[in-house]
Amino acid sequence: MSRPTIEDEKLVASAAADSAPSTTSDPPPWSEPISPYGKTTLRDSEEPPTTTRTPGPSFPEGELLGEGGMGSVYLVHEAELERDVAMKVLSKALASDAHHRDAFVAEARVSAQLQHPAIIPVHSMACAADGTLSFTMQVVRGQNLRDWMRSERHQLGSRERLEQGLEIFMKVCDALAFAHSRGILHCDVKPENVMVGDFGCVYLMDWGLARKLDATARPGVAGTPAYMSPEQARNERLDERSDVFGLGAILFELISGEPPYGRGASDICLARAVEGRVSNILTVVQRLGVSRKVCRVAAKATAPKLEERFQSVSELKDAVYQFLRAGLHLPRQAFGRGTLIVREGDVEHTAYIIVSGRCRVFRSTGDHEKTLRELGPGDIFGELALLLDTPRTASVIVEDECTVLCIDRSTLENSGAMAGWTAELLRVLAKRFRQAEASLED
Repeated sequence: MSRPTIEDEKLVASAAADSAPSTTSDPPPWSEPISPYGKTTLRDSEEPPTTTRTPGPSFPEGELLGEGGMGSVYLVHEAELERDVAMKVLSKALASDAHHRDAFVAEARVSAQLQHPAIIPVHSMACAADGTLSFTMQVVRGQNLRDWMRSERHQLGSRERLEQGLEIFMKVCDALAFAHSRGILHCDVKPENVMVGDFGCVYLMDWGLARKLDATARPGVAGTPAYMSPEQARNERLDERSDVFGLGAILFELISGEPPYGRGASDICLARAVEGRVSNILTVVQRLGVSRKVCRVAAKATAPKLEERFQSVSELKDAVYQFLRAGLHLPRQAFGRGTLIVREGDVEHTAYIIVSGRCRVFRSTGDHEKTLRELGPGDIFGELALLLDTPRTASVIVEDECTVLCIDRSTLENSGAMAGWTAELLRVLAKRFRQAEASLED
């Protein structure tokens, strides 16, 4: 096998994101990458070349899995080991360009050197008789994080999206922290470059923009503006905190549904990134059921100033872990004046804690309403519904615009608080309280 050469310092690559073997939908406009080497659009459909390997396996023509700015990825069969592998082939249109050849080789070498469960292993690299470069890697089936977030099962503001998404996020943190420990920056962390596979597997993909931590050469701005740090957008020297910003941008979007610079084309996001105009996440999530604690984590991770960010990926991961460990993550909901939150006679299993605003509890007697009490911040109502399957005994209406925390029975049960004899004791007490309440009314 003939081996291409590359200087170790040249770890800056084209920003054109390459596709991985997956099922993906069209990316939004703010996910388009930019490159210092000019824009290259590749839609080649050429068959994979027959590689010359001495000694080594030969690969028959295979199925096209994906195409991107640097080349194409094919599914090929390695007969000697009886396994399928993915083969990435540098585009013929770019094969004569030294920058792109170096970038392609750098991506293969960086990926091969980073042996971690959340980084796809590279098996081999080769140069075909006609000079075409390729490398083989593990085949990964799944969906990228962008498509995962778009799924109906992971609706914005839901508890499932937050908890499952944060578990995925922490695995990406592990991969990036490992890369940093080996002196490598990723420089293009975004949802499209996170693959969510089967059986809990998560991978940080596309190391085509990777550079050494001690690199001094800066050929130009490269990356995806919607997720890049202000210093990267200004083509300044980067360190681990630049990748921390990329992780924070993913966290920001996981929580709020928006990237930190808002929606817009690459040039618009780049201008905002240069100026460090990060959106206020508390404003973005105002109508969503998201904990302020995790919002503060995302805000710190995407702080425009380096010194105000988490100083390492491990520090960011620890903050997310502490949030998850804290227990229940109660969604928030806002209600306008006159909204009936609880209706007398309904059977459902949600309780509410008032964060702000005021509510009134009342019962209907014919055409009249009897006010039972007024509720304000810190008050709880509907709590017996968490334990009993009986109809609501009163209604609750919003007097002043109100924000509440919502807790349902499934959340309480999943927390472990309703397990064993304690749950039975609480249910018995709730029934006796309801009976006593009814006897007083009689």
